[in-house]
Amino acid sequence: MEDDFDPYGLPPEVTTQPHALIGMLGLDISNKTTHKAVWEAFALNRRTDRTPLHFCHLNNDFQMPPMKQKRQSYEWYIPKGILKSNWIPKYLYHVPALVVLFYDLDWNDSCWAEKKNEVAGQVQSLKTVLGGRNSRVALVLIQSGISVPGEDTGAAEKAATLCTACDLPAKHLFVLPHSDVHLLGYTVRLENALSEIAWNFYQGEAKGVRSHRDFLNKTNHTLLFVRHQFKLGFLNEMRNDTQAAIKHYAQCYHHLLELRSTDTNLHEIRVVAAIVNYKICRLDFTLNLPRDAIAQFRRHIDLFRQRTGPKELIFEHYAWLSRQYQIFGDVFEEAVRTGLPAVQTQHPGFYYQQAAQYAVLRRKTALQVCKEVAAPVSDLLDGWSKLEFYGQRPWRPGKHSLEPPEQQREMEGIKEVQYHEVKEVNHSDFIIPLFSSAISQFKKYRCPRIKRHLMVQMAEEYHQANDSSKALTLLNHVMWDYRSEKWWSLLQSASVLGLKCAFNTAAITEYFGLALEYMGRKMSTTDEEKKRVHNNLLRLLSGVTPEPEPGTSSEILTAATEAWSTLLSAQVSPITVDMTALVPCLEVRASFQKSQYHVDQEVSVLVKIRNTYSCTIFLSSLSVGVSSMSHLDRLVEANPEKLVLPPGQVIEVPLYFVPHVEDVGKKLKVVDVRIQLGAPGSTVVVWLHWSGSGNEGVTMHAASAPAFPEFSVLCRDEFDIAPPVVETDILPRQPLLTVEVSYDTTALVWEWLPVKVHLTNTEASTVSDITINFGLHTSSHANLEHATQVCSASGLQSDKLGSQVTGFTCGNLSIGEATSFFFYVKSLTSSERTYTLKIEYNVSLQLGGAVVCCPCTYEKTVQTQAKIPFQVSVETQSLKFEKLARVANGESFLVVPRIKCTSHVPITLTNSSLSLASEVHQIGTDAASNVVNTELSEGEMGVDCFCIAVDDKLVANSAVTLGQYVLYWKRSEADSVAVSVSVGLPSVVVEHWGVWVECEVAPQGTVRTPLPLAYNISNHGSHTAELALSMQVSDAFMFAGHKEVRLRVLPGCSERVTYTLYPLLAGNVHLPKLSLSVESHSPGQPTSVDPLLARILPTHIYIMPQPKESDQGISLLGNNLSTLVIG
Repeated sequence: MEDDFDPYGLPPEVTTQPHALIGMLGLDISNKTTHKAVWEAFALNRRTDRTPLHFCHLNNDFQMPPMKQKRQSYEWYIPKGILKSNWIPKYLYHVPALVVLFYDLDWNDSCWAEKKNEVAGQVQSLKTVLGGRNSRVALVLIQSGISVPGEDTGAAEKAATLCTACDLPAKHLFVLPHSDVHLLGYTVRLENALSEIAWNFYQGEAKGVRSHRDFLNKTNHTLLFVRHQFKLGFLNEMRNDTQAAIKHYAQCYHHLLELRSTDTNLHEIRVVAAIVNYKICRLDFTLNLPRDAIAQFRRHIDLFRQRTGPKELIFEHYAWLSRQYQIFGDVFEEAVRTGLPAVQTQHPGFYYQQAAQYAVLRRKTALQVCKEVAAPVSDLLDGWSKLEFYGQRPWRPGKHSLEPPEQQREMEGIKEVQYHEVKEVNHSDFIIPLFSSAISQFKKYRCPRIKRHLMVQMAEEYHQANDSSKALTLLNHVMWDYRSEKWWSLLQSASVLGLKCAFNTAAITEYFGLALEYMGRKMSTTDEEKKRVHNNLLRLLSGVTPEPEPGTSSEILTAATEAWSTLLSAQVSPITVDMTALVPCLEVRASFQKSQYHVDQEVSVLVKIRNTYSCTIFLSSLSVGVSSMSHLDRLVEANPEKLVLPPGQVIEVPLYFVPHVEDVGKKLKVVDVRIQLGAPGSTVVVWLHWSGSGNEGVTMHAASAPAFPEFSVLCRDEFDIAPPVVETDILPRQPLLTVEVSYDTTALVWEWLPVKVHLTNTEASTVSDITINFGLHTSSHANLEHATQVCSASGLQSDKLGSQVTGFTCGNLSIGEATSFFFYVKSLTSSERTYTLKIEYNVSLQLGGAVVCCPCTYEKTVQTQAKIPFQVSVETQSLKFEKLARVANGESFLVVPRIKCTSHVPITLTNSSLSLASEVHQIGTDAASNVVNTELSEGEMGVDCFCIAVDDKLVANSAVTLGQYVLYWKRSEADSVAVSVSVGLPSVVVEHWGVWVECEVAPQGTVRTPLPLAYNISNHGSHTAELALSMQVSDAFMFAGHKEVRLRVLPGCSERVTYTLYPLLAGNVHLPKLSLSVESHSPGQPTSVDPLLARILPTHIYIMPQPKESDQGISLLGNNLSTLVIG
């Protein structure tokens, strides 16, 4: 019997996807590249979007399978079985639905007649080879051109004559133009046409099968009803009619259930039912009907689960069930790969799992019923894989009966099947792949607990198959999860199996770890069992092979003993067992005594060890590693008297070390803890290794008490509830340097606020390498970083300042020596700021018996609240001190800044100036500030004044920004630094007046004393100005001059009009009003200039009374004053 034959599975031809078979004749693919390209276009790289077809290459000497003689009547025909095993392969591989003859022939070939006859002869020979089969024949002409019948009348005639000569329908003649570019497109179109012809063949075959229905009866031909419906379903599947195929397969399954089954014919019925069920389920998945497929499979299993067959072959029933679940799982998984969605509660993993369970049950029942089976004297199983009918027994082929023909031969055949099952079948080869498939599916659909359960079962199967190393690998993965989720009972079962696997493979590292875990309090085994495991550990430490685990077979025991002896006889290097993930009987926790240490302090590490085993355990040494790169030596306790662990008690082992200077600013962690079992001179030395600070994950999160605070308090076990200090900070030495910082907590915006730092060396030795960092606190908002400037005294004049001063040095300080220095901070916005002062220095100390240079760090925070020192408002005024927003070209006007002090301390205005725009100039070269060295207190105000004018060439009605007012100020304190603040000046609108008037008059006059008055009228325009001037009468004056006069002023010229006033009244008297109108003006100029005159001409003058004789000196002085020109 073939080794790969499975009598309970599906034959390979059944699981092959059926497609219409098309044979290709006449392609010389070995010698002609054109033919090879055509064949590859049809047969290779077929995409899913192409028509499902199967092409086979035929040689010229191919033969068709011989046809059986057609039966004229079924009246006396008794079928020998249900499904013939050669029928499916016949239609899949041997009987093509269509044979296509390829021939190189162009329409314009010079030897057309001879080649036509040659083609006709080949077609006739092909029909002879086909015999009485209904296979179709088609002819394809491979042409180098692209002309086809219908485009050329001559080609159409030649095509018709060729079809007549070959006795072929016109639809069976095709032309295939050979083109490297379009060959695939021509091929796809051609195969679509060929598929229609091939499907017609299978439709005809199905019609022939249906024609037999009238000759059948339910009495003798019940098997043929099943066979014919299966054939109809398969033929429709070949022609890609899935719906019709499912219909006939369902009818076939229905007829199969109507058959009477006994222990004799049950196996055949079962195998055929499996084939039909597979077809139905696979087609349901193809049509995206997963519910129908699952329902069909469940119905199939329910119908046959109770039909167990003969008791002697009960294992066949479970083997068949296992294969059914596996096959459906494969079909389900294939559907998922093609796009079918699956869910966590319904996926292929469940079917693989059930298949594995039935496979295990198969082995179990086989070992029960085949205990005393003897080797067969005859070979009745020969030809089991080559029977004529599916599912029949090889000792009675071709006999489908309710009772065995020969009872004795039947019993001998059953015994041979039993012997084959127990002696030649490796059940683990079936079970392990099923578990593996199920595990991968449950992992894919995120079912971790079921996955772990299956992994344990798979490990048991590996152990059963004497492959303990793989079993141990699986168990290691599973037990890690059981520990983390506190499944102690499951962990105990896995540990028992793990100990067996570790013993069988002589895995000493795993054996030590599992044994120590088995001895722990989490395992609810007996004390005798734990004592036995402990004795095995002691034997190993003494170099003696451990006692075997219970249930170890004699064959495995011999091999394991030899492996242990070989291992222990060699020089065993120290063994390291990773205990971090285990729950051993030794629970270890290393903890720092404090979370912070200074570099000049001794660091203490306290190691607690608890023994949960019922007997005392003796340790050889204990060591702890810390993460200090400068402290390379481990902390070791090698006194065995301090490492005696009584049962159920906790011992504490303190370890000490002095940190190095390089550790300052670092976090030190406990890297690992190591415990040595066995003396250094013993045969086996074992190091138990815990990563980190020990197995705190076990003691904290896997304790017996629930993980709630109230239960932890009730537990009252400090080992369980005290949180370990797993890391500690090494801080710099506590500084003894005296630092005094003096500053004003209220800063003024824009000022350089001095911060004085005074250092006094109160250390016991010289302070060296003093470095100061001062600046804005790192937690400050980003906006403050851009609005804050910090510098030292030497950086006040720098243009590039930031919010930090780093690396400021001030040399060394001897014992008792002092020094001072200043930092300056400028706040550009009014808000609260926090600054950090960090002073680093070195001092010589004696640490660990040696003099080292120890760094020290002093830090202090400085907080200030910035406040606006003053408010500046600026107005533009006329020379009469009236507000104005519009000025004329060349008109002089005033800029009046007002400074109101809001500072809490007096401030001094040291100077001020104007930074004017290019279109503006200041009147007078010797004009000085009015607020020089003016001191203001809170609430006081200072006023400044400047006279300016705009250029004559500015565009009319344009707004001009005048520039900035620069104010220099400081605190009134003597050591303050003066700073400047720029305030923007307001903008004015420039007007253009063609006529300009200037008045010349004395500053004051005297009653009844003539007073000269003159008006200079200028024309700044480009046209001649005709003006009408009038002087209004005033009660305070008599005047001599023109009351009304007309003037003509040429461009660029001026006219002078003079008057002599005679004051009548004393006091601030209103001058006679001058009125001026323009009769001829430039475009855009107003007809009246009275608004301009009202702004630029004086309206009042001070008239003094007649002086007495004593006041004549004063009067003479007044008459000699120069006239004031207003322009």
